[in-house]
Amino acid sequence: MRQIISYIAIAAVAGFVGASFSKAPELVSKVNARLNSPPAEPAGFWTTPAIAGYGKIHYEQNVAYKPDVQDSNKIVFQITKSENNMRDPNLGLERVARVVNLYIASGVPAEKLKFVVSVTGDGTPAMLDNSHYHAAYGIDNPNLKLISELRDKGVDVSVCDQSVAFHHYQYNWIDKSVTHALSSPTTVSTLQNQGYAYLQM
Repeated sequence: MRQIISYIAIAAVAGFVGASFSKAPELVSKVNARLNSPPAEPAGFWTTPAIAGYGKIHYEQNVAYKPDVQDSNKIVFQITKSENNMRDPNLGLERVARVVNLYIASGVPAEKLKFVVSVTGDGTPAMLDNSHYHAAYGIDNPNLKLISELRDKGVDVSVCDQSVAFHHYQYNWIDKSVTHALSSPTTVSTLQNQGYAYLQM
């Protein structure tokens, strides 16, 4: 009799363990979902103080290495990639907008910023005008509003004309809001010789 009870107990434990193992993937998924879901952020946690709707930032007052109005505030940004869907603004341009937002949130007026964006390589299609972008991708160029917002804050957005040629684009296919530059390498080197900091975006 004792042996039968032992068998029953073992079978019950085995059944419990088996059921637990069969539910393990579901339990792991629930735990991962809870651990990986971002915590709720309060209203106003992210802002876009200068470039409305682009380059969101979370600003903290008491931090080190903040931009200062007394500095030269000269930066040349180089964008060489297209990292996201062509229906969205180029991520490099978004990052430039984030830097503008950070500088202005830190108290540097837009007129004190000396920012130049140099676009080349796979980033070049973002510089097309609406008609040629639409012909290539079936939609209006989502970068043009952001470029306009950057220009309103004094940021010069330029394109490498060597890259324009390599893409077999015509000179006049580039949107009129974009500055034609001899090349991106010469833009970067010329501005670095004039004291501009270099940021690869």
